[in-house]
Amino acid sequence: MRAGLFLLASLALTAACASLDPLEDTRIEAEVKARLVAEKSANLTRIGVLSTNGSVYLSGTVESQEPRAMAETLARSVRGVRRVVNGLEVRPAR
Repeated sequence: MRAGLFLLASLALTAACASLDPLEDTRIEAEVKARLVAEKSANLTRIGVLSTNGSVYLSGTVESQEPRAMAETLARSVRGVRRVVNGLEVRPAR
């Protein structure tokens, strides 16, 4: 009986953690990239974007804190984004 309850609980937990449709992550990535490219007030075209299960990971370098924050805000505004992990490094231009 306990083994059956354990199995049932394990299955329920696994189903609750099921991943999003891979096509949804592809759509999220494409939309985030499009918004970064469309932003004319800063050059955000070289930022790497990866979406996994609705989590968006930003990577690369920017010249100041302002474009770093802007990229995160744009990514958060995309439908389906659950969280944003901002790995952008600030490196001022020389």
